[in-house]
Amino acid sequence: MATQVASPIDGNKLGDIKPIGLMTPGDITPIPDAEHNDYIIYLARWAIDEYNKEHNATSILKFKKVYCAFKQEVPGVYDIMYSIILEADDGGRMGVYAATVSAQSRQIPPRKLVDFRKIFPPA
Repeated sequence: MATQVASPIDGNKLGDIKPIGLMTPGDITPIPDAEHNDYIIYLARWAIDEYNKEHNATSILKFKKVYCAFKQEVPGVYDIMYSIILEADDGGRMGVYAATVSAQSRQIPPRKLVDFRKIFPPA
């Protein structure tokens, strides 16, 4: 029996969660053991690097760890959208951030930072 979980980003229902092997386009599925998944950690570090570059950050964010991650296949685009909840150090102040990364297998560059925002503590 599928369960429903709330989005860690905005509190909306994500819908029925299915095992990754049963994923169909549009389904949002949690990534098991995301905090130890090398690819998810790579994407989280990449998202922080992109954020730092795009915002010429006066205080550079430094990756600490991944809390959880979800993925969603985007129909007709050959994209997978990854939502990653991570912790980063902002000049000695720890914060929790939500990063959304689009991984595109048929495009150069193969990744795009769609969204990056601080979710705790509130700014």
